Amino acid sequence: MSEAGHSNRRLTRKHIWAFVALIIVAASFRVAIVHWLPNDTTDDSLGYEQIARNVLERHIYSHASEAPFPPSYVRLPGYPLFLAPIYAVFGHTNNTAVRIVQALIDTGTCALVAWLGFLWQSDERRKITTAIAALALAAVNPFTTIYAALILTEVPATFLIVAACVAATLAFQSDALERELRYWSISGLLLGLGVLFRPDVGLVAASMGITLVVAGIRSFAVRPSGSLPEQTPEQRRRFVLRAPSKFLRTILAGAVFSLAFILVLAPWTIRNWRTFHVFQPLAPRHAEMPGEFVAVGYERWLKTWMIDNVYLDDFLWAIDKHQVDVDELPDSAFDSQAERDRVEELFDQYNGPSNDDSDDEDAQPAASPSPTPASPAAKQSLSNKANSNSENSDQDEPDNESTDTQPEKPGEMTPDIDAGFAQIANERIARHPFRYYFLMPARRAHSLWFNTHSDFYPFDGNALPLNNPEHSPGQNFWLPVFAVIVAIYTLLGIAGFIWMAMSGAFYARAVVLMIFLIFATRLVLFSMAVSVEPRYVVEFFPFLSAAGGIAIVEMLSRLKRGAVARP
Repeated sequence: MSEAGHSNRRLTRKHIWAFVALIIVAASFRVAIVHWLPNDTTDDSLGYEQIARNVLERHIYSHASEAPFPPSYVRLPGYPLFLAPIYAVFGHTNNTAVRIVQALIDTGTCALVAWLGFLWQSDERRKITTAIAALALAAVNPFTTIYAALILTEVPATFLIVAACVAATLAFQSDALERELRYWSISGLLLGLGVLFRPDVGLVAASMGITLVVAGIRSFAVRPSGSLPEQTPEQRRRFVLRAPSKFLRTILAGAVFSLAFILVLAPWTIRNWRTFHVFQPLAPRHAEMPGEFVAVGYERWLKTWMIDNVYLDDFLWAIDKHQVDVDELPDSAFDSQAERDRVEELFDQYNGPSNDDSDDEDAQPAASPSPTPASPAAKQSLSNKANSNSENSDQDEPDNESTDTQPEKPGEMTPDIDAGFAQIANERIARHPFRYYFLMPARRAHSLWFNTHSDFYPFDGNALPLNNPEHSPGQNFWLPVFAVIVAIYTLLGIAGFIWMAMSGAFYARAVVLMIFLIFATRLVLFSMAVSVEPRYVVEFFPFLSAAGGIAIVEMLSRLKRGAVARP
């Protein structure tokens, strides 16, 4: 089948109205989320905003918030340079405009999902219906929609990934070499641009490259028809001549795809070489500048027991910002009481002297003891106060309370403390290598996907146990609902990919392999990381929606045939 598919498709007025209505639903849903649930308080958001403002106001790419604003490469330039023109037009702190733009971009992603459903459906008579079903699934998807309200990279990165997959699908379906190379070049350019937003988009490029090679090998390895002894000498001669040409076509397509991908990254790589004298085509793994200390030993220790995002805020993102309470750690963080004592001693060094000890040294007998909050509730309270100083200043509170209450002193992760955690991590890994290298990554992969994906909603959390007494009524209602929605999208997507693989179309099997590699490589990479954040796999949902459209149409068709067959 050609990639244009010029055959028995008819776009009726009813279809057009369905597409228009669903696009309006998608845009309205996203604008409503942007209006009611805006969020730009994450550390990543603040960093992107600062770089964009420095580019506009000081004409330098720096993440510093104070002079002398040295140049930086801790963040890739895609998202800050996406923010900068929006800030230039609507104001340097106007994140509402950014969210509206992202809502429109995510609506465009829904349209691309409909295009994928259209292309992936092998039955010509069902292509338009499949596109409508895929668009409906994408339009009402709450997991991708929430990111339109955040100052994060997910929306533009997802759009570029889906657009690149559309181009790759068209390339697989192309018969003419010129068109195939054109689509592969477009896909490479889109993914190169996507890497400038998120470095892990490179995994998508690797998955496409592997699929391209496998599909090329498969295309020239398959014999034209029948078994070799039954073919005429002319058929055998044509097959021998065809194989080298198919091989060269695959090599050429791979070269065009790779060159387009590399060209987009070249300016950023050259800039880093000229400015910092380092080969840095991406961002550093830990977002650190040269010479900055990174607690890799401590993170390695976290990876020996952390399997989800429950403890991320208190034991990873809060390091060097807040103190740590060992009592908040789960039992799985220790293999023995002796090990727990060693961990507690290291955290005591990290926390440093308490505020009470400081008061004693200052010899302030008239002052009351200052509290040193260590519980998560106390930490959250202090964080809220820090984020709303103007509100607190309007409150009429006694002067003695404001004088007695001191802010929490942040801890300090030093190289010596980090080395102590590294030693404990090495001992735990040596005792249980299977746990560290296989069991823990598998559990993190499970947590990444089989999650409510309710992050950044007011009711985020885990669905189980049901009717959790620690949850609010809203959480006990919405979290199970979100878990069920995740299951629905997953099952529909899997069913759609199975139908594609069984269709017998060569391009369909190539697409299934490509999507499988995209999913697998992403899960494997992030299951090996300590930060288990479900947002890292939110890019799966557009592909599940496209394949889910196929599943819905196929199931409805079978139900219809079954109803007709009944007496």
